[in-house]
Amino acid sequence: MIKIIAINSKYVHTLLSPYYLKENSEYKDIDIVQTNINVDISDIVSIAVLDDPIAIALPCYIFNINVVKTVAMNIKTNYPHIKIILGGPEVSFENDSHFDYADHIITGEGDASFGKLALCLASGKSCDKLIVGEPMDLGKIVSPYSEDYFADVAGKIAYFEGSRGCPFNCAYCMSGISKLRFFGMESTISELVKFRGRNIRVLKFVDRTFNANIAFAKQLMRYIIDNHHYYDFGFHFEIAGDLIDEEFIEIVTLSPKGLFQFEIGVQSFNEKTLEAVIRKTNIDKVITYITRLIDCGKSHVHTDLIAGLPYEGLDTFKTGFDRLYNVGSNMLQLGFLKVLKGSRIKEMMDGDYKYNSTPPYEIIYTPYLTVEDIAELKLVDDAVDKYANSGLFKRTLKQFIEGSPYEFYKKLGAICVGISELFDRIKILYDMLCESHDDHIVRSIMVMDYMSTNNSRVVPPCLKVVYDKSFAKLLRSMDIDKKKNFACMIDVNPLTYNKECCIVYCDYSQGYDLLFKII
Repeated sequence: MIKIIAINSKYVHTLLSPYYLKENSEYKDIDIVQTNINVDISDIVSIAVLDDPIAIALPCYIFNINVVKTVAMNIKTNYPHIKIILGGPEVSFENDSHFDYADHIITGEGDASFGKLALCLASGKSCDKLIVGEPMDLGKIVSPYSEDYFADVAGKIAYFEGSRGCPFNCAYCMSGISKLRFFGMESTISELVKFRGRNIRVLKFVDRTFNANIAFAKQLMRYIIDNHHYYDFGFHFEIAGDLIDEEFIEIVTLSPKGLFQFEIGVQSFNEKTLEAVIRKTNIDKVITYITRLIDCGKSHVHTDLIAGLPYEGLDTFKTGFDRLYNVGSNMLQLGFLKVLKGSRIKEMMDGDYKYNSTPPYEIIYTPYLTVEDIAELKLVDDAVDKYANSGLFKRTLKQFIEGSPYEFYKKLGAICVGISELFDRIKILYDMLCESHDDHIVRSIMVMDYMSTNNSRVVPPCLKVVYDKSFAKLLRSMDIDKKKNFACMIDVNPLTYNKECCIVYCDYSQGYDLLFKII
């Protein structure tokens, strides 16, 4: 037996690659075990060596390589007769050091190579230590979406592949190294049929640029819309903003709300930066179509920026952040440059750059960003995650952020660092806003945000909600059933935000939509 131990970043994730390896191997005695980096090393080792396999294969990624290394070294020390096989992007480049704890390394695509190595090991023959992956014709690859796969992804995020490679050659990314290839439309749809009625959270396409072939993307989206009643989950796509066209927007407009999720990597608004990293793009077009996508109101839209790219200083990054934030995406991820093995970005670092030599190889400083600048960006990133990306403060942030969003989150981030409890986060935001705004208006809008996202019926103390007999009498006079509805008194009209005493209330059995009556 050969075991593939897939070590994910979280419990809800399930690596897809092991099922490609198993289904495309002539050697069939393969057992796949899905686990994650939060599980004790000893437990991972125990399940790996159970039943004494002849080899243990470990897919290697930036998020799990440290755990993989520890697991593999433990096995080599205590079970030296078991062969260790490594594969994946983290060992496909600069891999000599990994032979300290691995017997075999497969670089690149392993669909065909893994099966050949498995047969070799099972025969007891001497096998090559370093194996360069042989890309297969996508039309000949056996489907990884087996019943074993669906059993492992039940209740979790599932992954799907419509293409491999990327049309872009961004210097900070590895996807463009592989030539862009698509699975056929007919086979893609037949594979999607297998997901009908499956119990999964969301189906994420792993395609680096789903709309690289815009005709393919639009045809597939139309199929999903026409058959959406078979799927009790949403579809997540990573797309390029400047490859969107009017027909794409029209298709999204026709889709059921929540069926599609889109992630769009903008990365930078600095033209010199984009040119340097071979990411030249029409920024105005990107912003136009992201805005159009958001305005459809049908899909969750996630946008990305990367801090630490060449020629990107704090001032230009701040300008880009403000521009992208004001577009109004559902999530804005502020990422930090990771200098990946094999990436061309390394060749560009001929100046005063420094990055961590261990995973995730994150940037420490550049000629354009100091250590202090990076620390400031980390605070902004933390505040954006806690307040904007959480979706808990939509009305409040929209109403009270004036001027530069970056400066707002910079101030907020310095206060909320290390704070995780919801009530504490609410009080920090409340106190900060009350420094420059009417506390009654701040409280009223924050109460509406809280009630429309939380059904605990326990309002944070800082929002000063008082319940007494006179309030109960007032509710009765307005025909609001306090047993059925959760209600609060606020000092603004929820439609105009003008000062006007109102009762807002919600029946949580019907959802989170707020109703109101003016007193």
